[in-house]
Amino acid sequence: MRSRYDAIIVGGSFAGLAVASRLRGRVLLIDKDNVGEGQTSACGTLLAVPRRLGLMESMLQAQGALVFHLRDRTEVMDARDYPFCTFDYGRFCREFAARLGIEILRASVHGLNGDGVVTDRGTFAGTCIVDASGWRAVLARTLRPDYADRRRMSYGIETEAPRGGDSLCFWYDPSLVPSGVQWFFPSGSDVRVGVASYAGDAHLRGHLNLFTESLGVARGRIHGGYFPAGLREPVVGNLFVVGDAAGQCLPFTGEGIRPALYFGQACGDIVQAVVDGRLSLEQGLLRYRRFVSRHRWMYRVMALSQLALLRLPVALSSRLIGLICREPMRRRLLGGYVRFVDPQAL
Repeated sequence: MRSRYDAIIVGGSFAGLAVASRLRGRVLLIDKDNVGEGQTSACGTLLAVPRRLGLMESMLQAQGALVFHLRDRTEVMDARDYPFCTFDYGRFCREFAARLGIEILRASVHGLNGDGVVTDRGTFAGTCIVDASGWRAVLARTLRPDYADRRRMSYGIETEAPRGGDSLCFWYDPSLVPSGVQWFFPSGSDVRVGVASYAGDAHLRGHLNLFTESLGVARGRIHGGYFPAGLREPVVGNLFVVGDAAGQCLPFTGEGIRPALYFGQACGDIVQAVVDGRLSLEQGLLRYRRFVSRHRWMYRVMALSQLALLRLPVALSSRLIGLICREPMRRRLLGGYVRFVDPQAL
């Protein structure tokens, strides 16, 4: 069976849904799971994100402070001017998808065949094809097998447990997790507790067990996986690549939801221009590449910050984190960080 669409999107999470939200015409979204299943993210982002997208019903808890537990002290960053929140992944994605008016197919994607996406349900051709399949980049790797290099990825896992809290909390102490961090994200009546390795160490269950025991919380089902630590090429052949598939997760902070939505909607606008005939496919790919390239400077800054955190003496890293939490650096850095991929653009 072979069907033709104006656009085909592989991946039904944040990036894929963001692309689809800007499209009209015959659009097919393909994912191996039902939309809203297969959560890997900690689902923490700026409160402005669900507010701008009209998805506040998915919000579980807002937080006005970021707490950093360091080896020798605790620092608190006031975030009331840019509050964060945790949200329900399944509800966020399902409600987002329900508004889109697109075809959604549950199928395993095997790769590309010319302008066709090959799946276990048939081959489907598209004028524009978008790879939003997460860090594995299943379509881009069809064209470039070395595209998803795990050596440039971080790795994280988390669990949920019944427990309350008020702030987003982070622990940085290499004696607890070498080259990594731990977190405590309150989400209503539950809390999300996790550990991550900037070095891509996938053997973190022992660290997670020790961390949950130290907090006195029971470990539940574990989810997580790899997440990129730097931009990849956003265009591979005639593919638009977006979200974690394009390495658009921010280094240092590991924030991937807001960039996936931001770049995804920008990509969707360009794809629609191609579908409408206002741009050729080649012009659309070039415009998307240039759009992403304008943001490379911040990714370089954050990658260097991540490298510094790993290489500087712990005492010096802790002192720098303390400076960032206090004025005037807090206002300048937090404001710049938020405006870099501005939720007001959604």
